[in-house]
Amino acid sequence: MLQRCESRSSSVRDTGETMRAARLRQWLGAKDPGFVAIKRAARVTLAACVAFYFSLYVLHDTQMATFAAFGCIALGALSEVTGTPQQRTKTYAAALLAGIVLVTIGTMLAVNTWAAVAGMLVIGFMIAYAGVGGPRVVGAANGLQLLYILPSFPPYVPEALGSRLIGLILAVGLLAIADRLIWPPPVPTPFRHRLAVAIQMIRHRLVSLLDPGDRQAGAGPNTDAIGLRLSSIPPLERPTGPGRRDRAAIHAATLVRSLEARVGALDELIERSHGAATHAKGVQLLGVSARSLGESAEALDDGGPDPDTAPVEAGLSQYVQWRQAPLGREGDPALRFRLRFAVAAEELTAWTRDLALAVRIMQGKPVPEPPARSLAEPFWYASRSTPSLWFMRFRGHFTPRSVFFQNAIRLAVGLATARLIAGVLDLSHGFWMLLATLTLMRTSVAMTRAAVVPAFLGTAAGGLVAALVLASAGGDSVVYEVAFPFVMLIALAAGPIAGPLVGQALFTLLVAMLFAQMAPVSWRLAEVRILDVVLGGLLGAVVGLLVWPFGAKREMRRTAQSTLDAAAADLESTVRSLTHREVAASGKQDTASVAVHLLVLADSTYAQYRSELSNAAPDPVDWLGVLRVVQEVVRGGQVLRRTHGMGAPLPWPGVAADLERFGVSTADQLRAISGWFSQKSSHSHAATEVADPAVESWVSTDAAREVIRRQADPASAVRVLDIWGWLTGVSFDSRREMDRLTRTADSR
Repeated sequence: MLQRCESRSSSVRDTGETMRAARLRQWLGAKDPGFVAIKRAARVTLAACVAFYFSLYVLHDTQMATFAAFGCIALGALSEVTGTPQQRTKTYAAALLAGIVLVTIGTMLAVNTWAAVAGMLVIGFMIAYAGVGGPRVVGAANGLQLLYILPSFPPYVPEALGSRLIGLILAVGLLAIADRLIWPPPVPTPFRHRLAVAIQMIRHRLVSLLDPGDRQAGAGPNTDAIGLRLSSIPPLERPTGPGRRDRAAIHAATLVRSLEARVGALDELIERSHGAATHAKGVQLLGVSARSLGESAEALDDGGPDPDTAPVEAGLSQYVQWRQAPLGREGDPALRFRLRFAVAAEELTAWTRDLALAVRIMQGKPVPEPPARSLAEPFWYASRSTPSLWFMRFRGHFTPRSVFFQNAIRLAVGLATARLIAGVLDLSHGFWMLLATLTLMRTSVAMTRAAVVPAFLGTAAGGLVAALVLASAGGDSVVYEVAFPFVMLIALAAGPIAGPLVGQALFTLLVAMLFAQMAPVSWRLAEVRILDVVLGGLLGAVVGLLVWPFGAKREMRRTAQSTLDAAAADLESTVRSLTHREVAASGKQDTASVAVHLLVLADSTYAQYRSELSNAAPDPVDWLGVLRVVQEVVRGGQVLRRTHGMGAPLPWPGVAADLERFGVSTADQLRAISGWFSQKSSHSHAATEVADPAVESWVSTDAAREVIRRQADPASAVRVLDIWGWLTGVSFDSRREMDRLTRTADSR
């Protein structure tokens, strides 16, 4: 009986332990899907412990051990290395080369406080600003900063440079090996796959739209173009590098969003005209576009043949010639819809052709040489060398209006100031002050404040535990040797799983155990760690308050304002050049290039702005809608210039004057939106004050009849209708965005 009771009690205990283990596993799975953070912590811990123990207990070299341990922490914990296995190995190799240079420079400059401060300012800026080079540089930036900070403090032993570099090489080598062999990190979804899915869905929607039997189902399922927005993609997976393939990927994503909007416009036209807007030639042209979209998607996703642009070019050329004939009788109530359908179909096909060219560039295939090297050309980058593209990226963002430049200045000033304070006050552990500044400074005061509070509380809690451990264990290194790997594993996994407070607490304990193995320490080490983190965090908050304190939120408004003004100037210039009334002569600034450059700055600003929303009240402005209007101006102008070039003066002076007037009024709508962002009382601007209601109804006027009949000059008539269709679309979208802004202001 007693044996049966003991057996039953043991079974109950086993069941309870199994249930607790299952609940723990379920909790960890919810906090860390796929146990990615735990596996990463295990890889870094194994590499760090092997490198650290070998350097300290086999070779008895404390400098080598220090750089071996912190080399793993820098590039394994503070850095994000993603991509395919080959890409990750290349990133580690590049980081190692950069780390060797940084450790060498830091060691040489550390002996003099002012030299170290100057080096921190320059090197800190260079590393942070290098983030404009793409996501792999951004991912390693914090780790590289740490590799420069580490040798900038006592002991000042230039003769130990060899040991330091060997420790770093050992650390990075073991990290790269562990990355391949021990629970390799998952390969992220390639951007090309996201692109292929979005293209296929747009193709399906277009095919459904053209099939009368499918009209009851709408225009097919919603596209996945929203998944191509940089704000919806993890930062390290974005194709934001300066090379041709990354530029082509971003270009393709922009075209896909434009195609999505144009298919929606076609759907609306067909609905409003009850199907009368479609015509056989237009449907045939859109069928060619649908086939090209399918080829582009297959080339990206399945490794199919490269998309052939020849059928699209031929179909587009034939369609432009066919449009020189009238599309309907005067007085036909559906004539306006037919004309707009024709313009939208031609524009959609032109963007489909450009998408196929962008896909070819992504595949590394040659494309036709652009007619000019101006940024106004959509594929200006196709024939540029890689070094020139890198130089253009670095030069383009070297402006106070770039968030990359602002972040680099902010961080460099913070690190240099921390190094100056540590040197002047002769802080023996000033390294921790700089590390706190590096890890706690954010892109806005609000985000820095949100990071500092849990860091202070976590460091205080961890310091208290560390003090108790150091006071209890004293100089017994065996305790630290045994506990160090377990504490490191938990500390590296705790941040992503349990939050920054727990992560900071365990990291403080980890640091205490690491230094306790290399030199005699007391409980006062925990006190020093707490003091340094408080000083570093406060310094980061003060610098953040003084240097662009509002992050991307305020810059988003300024950049949007400048971009809208540039787009308005480009719109007017495009209309003038196409009507040949006042061509932008040589020597004047290329308005399209300015608009494209500012649009790039606006995209990067928006991406950072989105990353800051979780720590601040969201801005009610639909920035994507605003940027979409600018994209329509810039991309639409590119299509018109490529299609019609610098044509002869229009044979209808009155029509040319009408188009110029419409261009000015549409540009004024863009400037009204821009002015909305600069006014304290934003709703004082109204779209109706600048909108010209005659833009859309112009085709019903007497002035338009000769154009519609195609009598005097059929080719010029097509040019006029293309300009009209473009201005109509921009005017409609501008009014819609202005109405949204006005409603937002009124509701507040």
